[in-house]
Amino acid sequence: MKILLVDDVQMERMQLAIRLKQLGHVVEMAESGPDALALYPEFQPDLVLLDITMPEMDGFEVSSKIRELYPEWIPIIFLSGHDAPEIIANAIESGGDDYLIKPVDKLVLRAKLTAMQRIAFMRNQLNKKTADLARVNQELEKLASEDGLTKVNNRRNVDKKLKEMISVYGRHGVPMSVILLDVDFFKLYNDNYGHIEGDQCLIQIAATLKELFARNGEVVGRYGGEEFVIILGHSDAYQAELHAQRVKEAILAQAISHEHSKVANVVTVSQGVVTIQPSGRETPDQFYHMADRALYQAKHSGRNCYALYEPSMEQQDIQE
Repeated sequence: MKILLVDDVQMERMQLAIRLKQLGHVVEMAESGPDALALYPEFQPDLVLLDITMPEMDGFEVSSKIRELYPEWIPIIFLSGHDAPEIIANAIESGGDDYLIKPVDKLVLRAKLTAMQRIAFMRNQLNKKTADLARVNQELEKLASEDGLTKVNNRRNVDKKLKEMISVYGRHGVPMSVILLDVDFFKLYNDNYGHIEGDQCLIQIAATLKELFARNGEVVGRYGGEEFVIILGHSDAYQAELHAQRVKEAILAQAISHEHSKVANVVTVSQGVVTIQPSGRETPDQFYHMADRALYQAKHSGRNCYALYEPSMEQQDIQE
């Protein structure tokens, strides 16, 4: 074990440290309470052997401070030449776990350390299991929020983030934008290249979008099928249009072959862009509806382009 030995009497401190090292333990020594508290976080002991009678801070104060500052439980054994019941009781009340009478008997010391070593082992095992459980929970949380194929946010998580951002930006009176994009003629891509290549195409597009929009306040997710959604915080219509142009150019630069497309010989996307300054009461579906109307317009304008949402698009849709 790593043992922090705290005793202001040098001779007693050195003699006990020698015994502990002979038993195979790693020992760090402190001659006062403040020294012990300074060493504690760096050394991270498995056990503290703590003298009671010391200048500046006595052992009771040191023990109480350790329990206050470091919530992870580490056993503390008090060392004292006094065996009065009230002193032992005070030691336990101040955070101690056991009590050894000076001079410490070799056999008793070995027995106490054996017991503490079992506790240290169990504590380390518990910490390991806790860390493993935290990793598993983190992985489960990631799986619950991530699209399995493209590794961007899934629809459920995008909806959650969009709802949160509507509330925040509505409260602060700041505009935000949503881009809904669709891979042009993706059915023809799948029909001619196969679904495995189709999956690779979506993975590549998702990776491109993640690289483009990695800043705080930017969210990329898979809306469904070959559709992706981008949420842009602090984005007015002008900025949203610039982002849509960036998406168009980046996808074209990937040069993913699509000989069966009706607009280009590489994969392209159509985009619907909506920008509003939310009140905070809007729903994600309202944003999606407006972005979808704009996407509809982009497709009918020849694809491989973007369209900005306008209220008149609602009426045009009805007339058609």
